[in-house]
Amino acid sequence: MSHAQQHVLASAIVLAMLVVFCIHVFLFPMYTSTPPARHMKISAYEQALCRTNLKNNIRISASELRNNPCPKYGIVSAMQGGRLGNQIWEYASVWATARRTGLEPFMPRCILKTLEEHFENLSIPPLSYIGRCTLDVGQIVNSLSQWNSTEQNIIIPRHAAYWSLILVWLDDVRREFTFKPSLRLYAEKVLKRVAEKFNLFSPTYVSVHVRRTDYVDYLWQKLKTRPAPVSYYLSAMDYFAGKYSNVIFVITSDNIAWCKYNLRSKRHRISFVSENDGKGPGKDLAVLSACNHSIIDYGTYGSFGAILAAGETVVYNVTTYFSTLIADVLPNWRIMS
Repeated sequence: MSHAQQHVLASAIVLAMLVVFCIHVFLFPMYTSTPPARHMKISAYEQALCRTNLKNNIRISASELRNNPCPKYGIVSAMQGGRLGNQIWEYASVWATARRTGLEPFMPRCILKTLEEHFENLSIPPLSYIGRCTLDVGQIVNSLSQWNSTEQNIIIPRHAAYWSLILVWLDDVRREFTFKPSLRLYAEKVLKRVAEKFNLFSPTYVSVHVRRTDYVDYLWQKLKTRPAPVSYYLSAMDYFAGKYSNVIFVITSDNIAWCKYNLRSKRHRISFVSENDGKGPGKDLAVLSACNHSIIDYGTYGSFGAILAAGETVVYNVTTYFSTLIADVLPNWRIMS
């Protein structure tokens, strides 16, 4: 074979290899790469929504092991974030979003475990009810505004509070969050003891929730705002004392020592009811909900306590913050600086 023929043969071989390669890569890419998994078991996906290890800390009950039917369409759920106040709003956001869309709601067991310590007969089942089913992770959106198909799943982000949607069904939301009998009894005893302290038979209870500790730094880092000053709480007390008779101010806080030092006033009846170590958030929330009216500063916890109380609420003026935005919507909420 001549040199020219060898050159032509080599060129033909190279060209043939290029053609085979192009067909292999561009016409049949499924043979050259592994496509990303779009479906995964909900039992595995649930763990990704939680901060705690479900296997070690939360068991699956017998009722959850039953052969429950898989949802026909998408679902609504949420990621676990924050403490009690945040997780209440995450649950309420799932509840309201499911009602608006018609999708089935399911909660991660880590969130339900937190809430079931304080509330009874919550209506949303755990994700483990459908743990054997699969979830199309390519059909997940974060909010109602992104949702445009019943095939999509709405997974609400950590710390979310879809307050504008929740406010549509306030009475139903209040019925959803029914405190356990032990907490209701605790709140009744606290308020009765406070009334006896001031020798009042039928007082007007106004709760004051003061959010301190880590929120002081959060306000500055996220909102460039300083904490509510002492003058705000005292002015709010003056407002209620001037409007209602026999008012007792029931103060709760994650830093009750700060409150005892800064919020004493000879012109008002004040009782500090939180534990000194800041524990017992369920107890304090039950007390907040049992009062007639509310004074709050900011935060998910105090805001929801005021919603459960269903009375008049004074809220500290933090521009564009969600508790202030709620006050712009609800007629019995007012903003005070």
